[in-house]
Amino acid sequence: MATKRLAKELGLVQMQQMNVTSKKLTVEQEFQYLVVLDFESTCWEGKWNAPEQEIIEFPAVLLNLQSGEVISEFQQYVMPMEQPVLSPFCTSLTGITQEQVDAGVPLGTSIYLFSKWLQSLCEQHKLSFCAAVPGNRATFATWSDWDLEICLQRECTRKRIRKPEFFNQWADVKLLYKKFYQRKPKGLAGALQDLGLTFQGREHSGISDARNTATLISRMVRDGCEITVTKSLAPVAHKTRILLATHGKKH
Repeated sequence: MATKRLAKELGLVQMQQMNVTSKKLTVEQEFQYLVVLDFESTCWEGKWNAPEQEIIEFPAVLLNLQSGEVISEFQQYVMPMEQPVLSPFCTSLTGITQEQVDAGVPLGTSIYLFSKWLQSLCEQHKLSFCAAVPGNRATFATWSDWDLEICLQRECTRKRIRKPEFFNQWADVKLLYKKFYQRKPKGLAGALQDLGLTFQGREHSGISDARNTATLISRMVRDGCEITVTKSLAPVAHKTRILLATHGKKH
């Protein structure tokens, strides 16, 4: 009798788990597309008295949340202006060479080139970065808040570079992962490993990190995680504005 009762209980638990899984798979996502960013910056071994960081690789991928497919990529090496010579530690960590950044462009130019790439995607896929504007909803996604809240924000402020408003809100994938799976990941590679996935490419290569973050997001969505905006730097009055006119769609 005890064996039958245990089997029945296990069966009920299994059914409940199947129901939960079924519900997870039908979660309606607010966004249809994500622009996944992962900057690499100048760095030095040890943090004491280190110079301000500058972006040296500006990569992004456009992820279709419904299909889980990366449908476009952007990558640009950036020339550091304040500390133009990379440290041996930086080159070893990121794999980015002095020759690559010397052949790169200033950050302001990188932002312009990225904006043109994004504008083309907005027109091609009818993307909308604003809830008040019809279209396929899109936003940015990063692994932690560092890329947009600290790295890009501080450098643009310091160098007086006009930062497009579309960079002002994003989904922190690390935070969403922790909340959804109820565990703290050991970095991006660790988060993938916890889900039975393998990091592809070189860690701390911006474009590889962006691709792997997209892979992780796709798995999280399949598991039933809702991708939401977790951070916004924009004033309330600006949250419903579309891309700046210079980066918006053609009329």
